[in-house]
Amino acid sequence: MVGDMTPRGWLMVGVAIISQLVVLSAAKTVGVVLSDYHNYTQLMDELDTLIESYSELSRLYILGATIEERDIPVIQISQGVREDRVKLKPMIKLIANMHGNEAVGRELMLALARYLLQNYERDPRVAKIVNETDIHIVPTLNPDGFENSTKGICLGHHRGSGRHNGNLVDLNRAFPSWDDLAETKEQLMAKSEPEVAAVIDWIFSQPFVLSANFHDGAVVANYPWDDSHGSERERSISPDDTTFVDLATVYATNHANMFQGVGLCHEDNFPGGITNGAEWYIVKGGMQDFNYLFSNCMELTIEVSCCKYPMESELQKHWNQNKESLLSYLEVVQGGVRGYVRDENGDPVPNAVIEVNGIQKNITTSYFGEYWRLLSAGKYCIRATSPDGSLMTEWVQITVTPMDSKKHVRVDFTLSSLGAENSVNTCDLELRVPVAPAAAPVKPSSSPLAPGSGAQKIKVLEPLAIFLVFHVILLTSFSF
Repeated sequence: MVGDMTPRGWLMVGVAIISQLVVLSAAKTVGVVLSDYHNYTQLMDELDTLIESYSELSRLYILGATIEERDIPVIQISQGVREDRVKLKPMIKLIANMHGNEAVGRELMLALARYLLQNYERDPRVAKIVNETDIHIVPTLNPDGFENSTKGICLGHHRGSGRHNGNLVDLNRAFPSWDDLAETKEQLMAKSEPEVAAVIDWIFSQPFVLSANFHDGAVVANYPWDDSHGSERERSISPDDTTFVDLATVYATNHANMFQGVGLCHEDNFPGGITNGAEWYIVKGGMQDFNYLFSNCMELTIEVSCCKYPMESELQKHWNQNKESLLSYLEVVQGGVRGYVRDENGDPVPNAVIEVNGIQKNITTSYFGEYWRLLSAGKYCIRATSPDGSLMTEWVQITVTPMDSKKHVRVDFTLSSLGAENSVNTCDLELRVPVAPAAAPVKPSSSPLAPGSGAQKIKVLEPLAIFLVFHVILLTSFSF
């Protein structure tokens, strides 16, 4: 039968296949429509709907309760979310609406959750993000404040505006600061607002690598330090300033207009769309600084709207402007260096210290001996030290690629009494320093695309379509 196929028949087959490919391609990615804000009940219903529809990729848990006894929900999104986290899979958290009257970020978080889940089987990029990242999204940290806010009001820092929690406390001025570094987690939680205490407990108990905190009232990516011992309008530089600048730049440059930095809101002028927090204005007790001071986690404060609580007609525009930034920010957590610290018996070493020569900020390993260290592009020397400082490894030289490369270096350390022989106080990047190999490709724990998904069909059919189209053109040239 195939041998009797006429050129016109082959043409019809080719056209049919191409038409099918067009249909599959058109259905590849599903957009998200933002038509209105969700009140507390609607927000919880939306999260319930998502986890019921995508139970293998998402789950809902409660971070804590507010003064007015509303739950603070977290939607966790990751391949294998119902199982134990795959070791070395980095954790990222996104938090919005800690000021109740700053409402755009709240809807962006719901939109992002829906976008990731409904496009997992359609878009290979989304599948890769969800497969390789453990994502935790808090759409609202201050649902009490939101319920007391007024749509269409663009400004408002005063009590009664909805900015504050049920105790009329500004949550982004209520976190522990440099003054509290000597206190235990329990002491910090005991003196904090319930919403703040819930976040403190969360950050101390989970090895988050990266975070973002979404606000409204400007359009800029803000990085630490927010607090300062210096004067207003002066930069307050953290040990990881270069890395923070790169993280902020990733968000700003992938935004539709944040990177412009000027002419967007009021009289704001933020070169490149980014700013050091204290250079803008000093904030003591902010959540951003708390993450960096008390944990391994690096957090930015992202301002996404000039108006704090714009009319619902503005929401779709903000989603379209921020979607690529959000996806790119999720991807940068794949960079830097990561690995395990083990003892001589091969057992993981919790709370081992990871040092980067020249950066006065150490991180510690997780309960499973894992570590992740985000770094801007360049050459570094790193080593591991036992929790009590009695054992240390040799310095290892690494080369970190740019953040948008989405590639990390893998370095595993073994602590032993012999490891300190070459571990000197300085690291000059000479050839005698051991060089870490590039990370080997990680085999995903499951297929990045679900069997039978549209994206898989496209991948399978593309070579066949090219072959058929070529032959259709060849045959029809002799027929017509």
